[in-house]
Amino acid sequence: MSNSPSLIIKSVEAIPVALPLKKSMHMAGVVISNAYNLIVRIETQNGMIGWGESASAPTMTGDLLPGMVAAVRDHLAPLLIGQDALHHAALMDKVSKEIYRNTGAKCAIECALLDLCGKALGIPVYDLIGGARRLCFNPMVLLGSGSSDEDLHDALSKQKMGIEFFKIKVGARPIQEDIAHTLRLRKELGPNTTLCADANMGLTSSETVAYCKTTESVNLLFFEQPLRSGNLNGMAQLASSISVPLCGDESITAIEDIISLSQAKAIQGVNLKIIKLGGISPVINAAYICESLGLSVNLACKVAESSIAAAALFHTGAVLPNLDWGISVTNQYLAEDIVLDPIRAIDGVVTLGRKPGLGIEVDEEKMRRFTIDAK
Repeated sequence: MSNSPSLIIKSVEAIPVALPLKKSMHMAGVVISNAYNLIVRIETQNGMIGWGESASAPTMTGDLLPGMVAAVRDHLAPLLIGQDALHHAALMDKVSKEIYRNTGAKCAIECALLDLCGKALGIPVYDLIGGARRLCFNPMVLLGSGSSDEDLHDALSKQKMGIEFFKIKVGARPIQEDIAHTLRLRKELGPNTTLCADANMGLTSSETVAYCKTTESVNLLFFEQPLRSGNLNGMAQLASSISVPLCGDESITAIEDIISLSQAKAIQGVNLKIIKLGGISPVINAAYICESLGLSVNLACKVAESSIAAAALFHTGAVLPNLDWGISVTNQYLAEDIVLDPIRAIDGVVTLGRKPGLGIEVDEEKMRRFTIDAK
């Protein structure tokens, strides 16, 4: 670190990228072949660089990539330039109040600030945000190729690599096919593999009941967001009529939503994403509220984010009081990552070390190759 007691921000870049997936991900209502993400690059006067990332998410946060770029470039960057990055909490207070919503842009900025501060202080981000409760993770893998045979092949391959936790994407095909697919996965993967399912708001109440009751023998850990995000009463009625615990995802855009869903007994757990709540700090706050409400927590990236966002998620997961519904990062689905040493599981386990900041080094040449004109 420089002899200067401060870390003055010189520039804030909003970089739109299109990252190709190895193969398309089929979800209810959408097929994803490229990830349209915002990369934020913050550089200080002494030449240090911090990185952040957020995925655009039209059906979840409402964020479109051109809007994310404009939010950072025109509204949020001017708040930061000339300021001391070490005052990251105070800066994020200003950022959070400057514009309504735009949680993806705010998230990418906070991740970049924390990465920068960690590097300057020589400590990992998890030490900046509360201290680690866990450093080893058994991440889940998404199964959503659109083909039952391909999903099974992927799952068996991952199982040989030590992965024993899978989330099945449902709602993109007829419900009877989803049921048969889920039963087949349980039979082939064995009784000790953890399975859950995610409908991404793609089912009706009757389809959800049919799916959950017919797949009771699968013993799903949870079933995520079967109904549209605003259907609080429908989720509450489902929760009382099926044995599978319901997880809220798209229905959660703020901490108030968690409280409302819990009070209505519409969920037994939540999917927390840093892009939904506007950064790492709000997610940590939400996790403590979940703990007090007796809700389980699943922490996840959106499909698909690079190792920048994956690192941010693991550092967040390190400090949460409860992570009993697991963690899901999505850089593994990219054809190419944009960091020099991508985050990967070894024998099914990801272990955080003591590298400062987020612990990643961005390949700026590769990143620029994937940069697009977001207008």
